[in-house]
Amino acid sequence: MERSHYLTAPDGTKIWYGTVGRGPALVLCDGLACDGFIWPYVIDRFIDDFTIVRWHYRGHGASGVPEDPESISLDQMCDDLALVLDALDIDQAILAGHSMGVQVILNFCEARQERVRALIPICGSYKHPLDTFHGSDLMRRILPYLRRAVDSAPLAIQKTWETLLPRQIWYKVAVQSAEVNGQLLRQQDFLPYLEHASRMDLHFFLSLLSALSLHSAEELLAEITAPTLVIAGENDTFTPMFRSVEMAEMLPNSKLVVVPEGTHVAPLEMPELVNEAIEKFLHRHAMLTLTQSATSPTQIAPSSP
Repeated sequence: MERSHYLTAPDGTKIWYGTVGRGPALVLCDGLACDGFIWPYVIDRFIDDFTIVRWHYRGHGASGVPEDPESISLDQMCDDLALVLDALDIDQAILAGHSMGVQVILNFCEARQERVRALIPICGSYKHPLDTFHGSDLMRRILPYLRRAVDSAPLAIQKTWETLLPRQIWYKVAVQSAEVNGQLLRQQDFLPYLEHASRMDLHFFLSLLSALSLHSAEELLAEITAPTLVIAGENDTFTPMFRSVEMAEMLPNSKLVVVPEGTHVAPLEMPELVNEAIEKFLHRHAMLTLTQSATSPTQIAPSSP
């Protein structure tokens, strides 16, 4: 049975969250400009074993954009996650994060590690993601200029963004530039990301990107004792595999799984391999009894507030 709700953060921002399934909590934390496109196969596999929690960050999906976009921070997003867990009476949960969600779940551990049963960071970085984007720090260096451009003509640039991004040509560009593996990824699995990203408020998007670029959990990693499964895509150009290798080496209770030929969207490219790795990890730590994998996709969709 699907359950969909909203809560109001202390600053008045509406936060959407939903649950499906029964059992211990497995919380799915999205990447930047994502509202859940990466998770259908994970939900499909684990719906019978866990209460799966999805939520939308402020400024994403069905959640509201904060009144002051410049105030956005990872601490604020972790506070929102704590509010979601409190609203669901969840004392402790398994936290899975993709891309930016890796930074969210690591940062959550800084003050709330007792609420974490296990961590599953997927295709994400533990520090300064713009310093290694496509193998250079170019994105970090040009970000201030992008912000100034948007501030100079916000309506025109927002309209252009909304008009051009959803087009299928961008999927073809992503395939041809090896951003995604076109031989493994189905186009219909990737297009929801483009559709959602096109609806993002650009001012908020760039403010959040700036906050992410400054974040590092490096000093925290050695203090995280929760069992951790680090999943990396061998050919990930957004958050390169070596960052995952470093993260796994610094975490005291971790295992690393590399998805061969996988990119930043490895859970969609090779879902059986990713799900099997998660399944074995949870079984090894007595959080899952191995069962027959499910076959029909399940979505948790937001309802109107």
